[in-house]
Amino acid sequence: MTPHGDARRMFLDYNAARNLAERRYRDFRNEMKYVCRLKALSADLKLLDVGCGPGLLTEFWSEQGVEGVGIDIDASLAKIAKERFEKNGATAKFVVGRVEQLPYQEGVFDICVANSILEHVQDWRATLAEVTRVLRNGGVLAFSTTNKLHPFQGEINHFPFYPWIPDPLKKKILKIIMKRRPDLVNYTQYPAIHWFSYEKLKSFLQGLGYDVFTRLDLLEKSDLTGWKAHTKPVLALVQNTRWLRYLYYFYSLDVAVYAVKRGQPLQKAGQ
Repeated sequence: MTPHGDARRMFLDYNAARNLAERRYRDFRNEMKYVCRLKALSADLKLLDVGCGPGLLTEFWSEQGVEGVGIDIDASLAKIAKERFEKNGATAKFVVGRVEQLPYQEGVFDICVANSILEHVQDWRATLAEVTRVLRNGGVLAFSTTNKLHPFQGEINHFPFYPWIPDPLKKKILKIIMKRRPDLVNYTQYPAIHWFSYEKLKSFLQGLGYDVFTRLDLLEKSDLTGWKAHTKPVLALVQNTRWLRYLYYFYSLDVAVYAVKRGQPLQKAGQ
């Protein structure tokens, strides 16, 4: 096997192990909880999993009675997802395509999820605009992506404080990693190249016509268990105090966004 082929096999093996772990289902259930606080589940909902990978998230939502569709630029991952669906006797609904150019008409989907995608695409703005195009008014866009405030991350293995490095230097470091240490990015061909703050994403999404929320906004006291249960008395204070919210953003490993499409973008001053 060629070095490229060997790296490709390692990438597929890594993805299979990561996505089939039971903990992923726990994460999916937790994310679904937040989405359902903005839009109730029903059998007629259509969901698009943008950057679906091996399709485990698409499969999870389909098990909840939602009509799920997955799209990914990687034909191998889409094939894995399709084969697993067919093996389980389900209808395969996976396509290969670019997330910046979705092969769907306007207003087709009620929910769009795009977890761990924006940091990898060349044009994240075009990606969000395209997802907005295929989402119905009143639909929910939910995604998580890299957090530029958090000193640690899982995109470049064993590299603390990478998000704080200036972008020009990041590009040079990543070029070396891709050439000499592909294991540090889990052998992917599409490593993370963007890092975000919640405010940056909120401003852009509001311009597209969304009401934007974080997990903190949607958090309820009943969600706080274990040691976090001790924070119940101050939950409202944290949710409504600017500097405490920043501490939350700093603490969060990723930036998670839940947005409801209003249908009309905010007008800029003077318009």
